[in-house]
Amino acid sequence: MSVTQILDANTVKSMLGIPSTISRYDTAITETLRATEQILADEMGLNDFVETTYTDKIDIDFIGVNEISLSYAPVISVAGVTISKKLQEDGTDYVLNKKLGIIKLVPLYTYFPTGREVIEVTYTAGYSTTSDIPSDLKYAGHLICCSLFNQQAHVGFQSERAGNYSYNLGNSKGSTIPEMARRILGKHRRVFARGMNIQ
Repeated sequence: MSVTQILDANTVKSMLGIPSTISRYDTAITETLRATEQILADEMGLNDFVETTYTDKIDIDFIGVNEISLSYAPVISVAGVTISKKLQEDGTDYVLNKKLGIIKLVPLYTYFPTGREVIEVTYTAGYSTTSDIPSDLKYAGHLICCSLFNQQAHVGFQSERAGNYSYNLGNSKGSTIPEMARRILGKHRRVFARGMNIQ
């Protein structure tokens, strides 16, 4: 399944210095756009950027666990949380950190019972619309796309010279994510593995 299109070919052309009227690179740019959107989704730990419904069935292996991580974030809304098949009430039985996708039991001294798939959470995660996706995240995607496009013609080369013009791929050889894009992604990337329970 392909992810929702969030990047713009004309923006990539502008960043590459290609006039919008020049079409000879359009196919290559389109291919790198699709690859970049998948890379972004992977980096964000999402199946898709826009609102998608998920159901997590979570094991609790240790006594004393009172908070869990959902598989996907940011969370838009929770349709239901059950513990041992008993429906829980938001704000009374648990609180949700939407940005991180973490559910914490309340009061603090309570904890989840142990067992296989003892917790079931149905929720939507991602962004409500493509316009809700942070602009810096889209910018990082366009940077990655430009990097992929530039590397297509120079795979296997570290440097080239033509007359007085030369360039060096340097440490970015084989890299799909430029340093500035990495910095931006670091702001939005989850700080722990997807679906990892916090203990």
